Formats: sequence, C-alpha cells, structure tokens
Amino acid sequence: MPEEHGTLILGGGLAGLSLAAFLEDRCLVLEKEAVAGGLCRSYDLGGVKYDVGPHILFSKNKAVQELHAGMVPTSRLRRSNRIFYKGRFIKYPFENELSALPPGERDYCLKEFLDNPYENHAAANMLQFFLKTFGEGITRTYLQPYNEKIWKYDPSFMDLQMVGRIPKPPREDVINSAKGAATEGYTHQLYFNYPSQGGTQSLVDAYVKKPGGRSRLELSAGITAIRKTSSGWEVDAAGGCLRARRLVNCMPLHELFPLLRLDAPAAVMRALAALKWNSIHIVMLEAAKDAIGDNFALYFADESTIFHRLSKLDFLGPEYRRNDGSSTLMAEVTFRPGSYAGALSLDDVKERVVRDLDATGLCLRRDVRHVEARSFEYAYVIYDVSHRMNADTVLGWLAANGIGAAGRFAEFEYLNMDAVVERTMRLAAKMNGEANS
Repeated sequence: MPEEHGTLILGGGLAGLSLAAFLEDRCLVLEKEAVAGGLCRSYDLGGVKYDVGPHILFSKNKAVQELHAGMVPTSRLRRSNRIFYKGRFIKYPFENELSALPPGERDYCLKEFLDNPYENHAAANMLQFFLKTFGEGITRTYLQPYNEKIWKYDPSFMDLQMVGRIPKPPREDVINSAKGAATEGYTHQLYFNYPSQGGTQSLVDAYVKKPGGRSRLELSAGITAIRKTSSGWEVDAAGGCLRARRLVNCMPLHELFPLLRLDAPAAVMRALAALKWNSIHIVMLEAAKDAIGDNFALYFADESTIFHRLSKLDFLGPEYRRNDGSSTLMAEVTFRPGSYAGALSLDDVKERVVRDLDATGLCLRRDVRHVEARSFEYAYVIYDVSHRMNADTVLGWLAANGIGAAGRFAEFEYLNMDAVVERTMRLAAKMNGEANS
C-alpha cells in the first residue's frame, strides 16, 4: 500500500525544511541528495566550512531574525566589503567612497551624478535605473560592468525587480564621499550574523530537527513521477509510492516539470523554457598569505578577472580561521551553458582564478597551497524583461492545479535566505488555516 501523508514537500533545501517546520500537519520532505540544504549546504576545505557563496544572516523581518538567532549560536559582525578597482580598495557601495578613485574618474562620477540628464526620466530597465539614479559616471565606471559580469546578461534587457528598492543616495553624501568623507550605504546590511561554527549547514540541520516527530525528511529520495489523483497526489520516489492530500514544490521548476504526469499547455511550456538563470563555480583556495587585510568580500567589475567576488572566510570568526595563520579564500564565477566560463573545465576555471588572482597582487600564485572547485547548476535567477510574465504564467498554472511553490527556483525569484523563510512562514500560516477550517 502507498504510504499516506498530509503534505508532500518536494525538495529539502531551506524552503522545504522551513515549511515543514512551520506546518502543523504530518508531512514528508523528499530530497534527492544524500545531504539536505540545497544552496544552503556547507562543505569542508581542510577543516574550514564554506557555503555556496558567502551566505549571511540578516533580515528586516524581526520574526525571521529572532527565529534564526535562537536556532544556532551566531557571531555578530560588521560588514567590511570593498570594490577592488585598478589596484585600489573602494568602500562598498561604490558611491560611498568616490575619493578613493583616480582624480579624473572621481570628478567624472561626481559631475555626472550632480548634473544628471537622466534623472527625471522613468526607468524601464536595470541600465536606465542606474543612469537615472547614479548618473553616467558611476554607472559606466562600476555598476554596468559589474552587473554585466555577474549576470552574463545585458542590463538593458533586465527589468527593475533587482534594483527597484535601491535608494538614491543623498547629494550631500556623494559630495562628501568625493571629498574624502566616506559614508555608509545599505545600512540594513551593515551588521549581520553568521553561525559560530559549521557554516549555514548548521542552520539547515537545526531546521531538520525543529518539527520533532511531526514531519520527516527522506534523503536520497529521487522522484520519478508525480500524478494527480481524485484525493490528492501520488508520487513515485526511491522509497516507493507515496500519497498526500497536498503537494508543495520546493525544487527548481525545470526539474519539476519532466516529472509531472499532467499535460501543461504549450503557452506554459514556452514560458518555462524562457525563464533564465545562471550557474556558478565556487573556487576555494588555501593561501599561505594574502593582501586582502581584514576585509570580508571584494567585488571585481574588470573583465580581465574571471571572478566577480572574492571572499576571505577568516573574517567570519575563530572557527573559520586556520591555526597556522594561512587564509581561506572563495572566488565566485557565474556562467551559463554556451558562455565562455560555461565552456571551461573545472581545472581551467581553477587555473584562471589562480592566474587572475596573482595578477591582482592580492594573492600570489606561489602562496596558493591548495585549490578545489565545485559547480552548482542553479545559482541566480535572471530578471530579464519577460521574467515576471513568464514566471507568473508557470506558477499560475501550477497553482490552478493545486501545486504550491516555495523557494528561489521553485518560485523563480531571487530570494535571499531571510526572504525564503518569510515566504514559507506565510505559506504555512495559509495552509494551517485551510487545514483547520
């Protein structure tokens, strides 16, 4: 007989695990990997834990912030991020320390910000937003090349979802930054928390334990088919046939659809095929020494450097530092199939990272003791100008067929960890209310 459950959750990343923790009925989380966590998993490099990109714990939502603070021991840290530009460290965000630029570029950025012909025009895409908000100098010098590099996509073909909430910096702040009085930007992220040990995997593990006996996580549970029945859903997985009244998808949409034994309309399949995303190479380095100082993350807009961000994990606390004084560095390289980085082998990517890092002078080749790399297919949702229409078409059809959705690639939105949990809190409250009505 098929195993019966109240709710089946497809995917054991942060979305699936947190939803299971918040739901009141009996549910089963199916994860195809041998370890739960998805993009919030942590890995080990010589005893130092690292994430898929340097995750941080922060939120404007007090309930989420307090929840996570109570689930795992954390360290409170003050942001120390810089943009590495022509051999110079510039405070992040870029407009907050224009005085660190060469004089000609400093004056160009300030003048175009103060006398901005785009200021009163409505912005219809990301590039127009940058020009309207920051002027041509800051846009051409940093914002446009950096965003082209990370997204591997022209920002004039990206919509406003990523940038719409970025505030226009006050004129006086930008003038003062050009004079040498650096200011703080994005102050809601100025302080953040990070697990004292174990990386973000420690938060994942805490969510696994949170529901007690009410819910269960099944690992290595690859799904082969999903069928709708008169009473709910039937799922064929590695452990056999499972039944449930309710189904919530937390896996990438492009992994879900081949499993559905439902005939999706052609318009839905076209919308699914049009959704775009980037993959990522995470390259880890053990270095005898470096010239990064006490900074956490450095951003690189220069095309000659293959990675867009370099992080020094020593910043995160004692458990992320090596006893011998060497450092642990993480370089991130986004790619899509068919792109230059996508055509490189992992060995080629590692060599490019070491070579480019050496060229910056931040860590010389002779000081690199060990390099390893991992690739992750689903990393960043690309908000191209048709994204919202296409995502709504796909999610609308799933909802009409009774399939819920939670998570970055299940909802196809660029959600940070706190936003994922905020969404699963709301979804669980809705589902709990429906179950009790």
